[in-house]
Amino acid sequence: MIVKGDLVRHPVLPLWGIGKVLKTFQGGNLLVRFEGAGEKLLHPGYAALEKLHDDDILYLVIRGVRVKRGRSVPTIRVIPVVKQNLH
Repeated sequence: MIVKGDLVRHPVLPLWGIGKVLKTFQGGNLLVRFEGAGEKLLHPGYAALEKLHDDDILYLVIRGVRVKRGRSVPTIRVIPVVKQNLH
């Protein structure tokens, strides 16, 4: 079962990237924000979404600095990446 906060991917449209479930609706529909496609309203039965488990994902952490009102503000961006089988 896919719930709010889960990471998913669309097996037919891999270019959409990894999506995060933002909201679940009555009837099973899901609002998902994909990296490459934005927000989509999908039904997991029709879209055949694959739920990604923690051991399938690596997290790329990008640290940076942004200048805001003349001050340096540290920033962090976390990007989930699907592990590839190396065997």
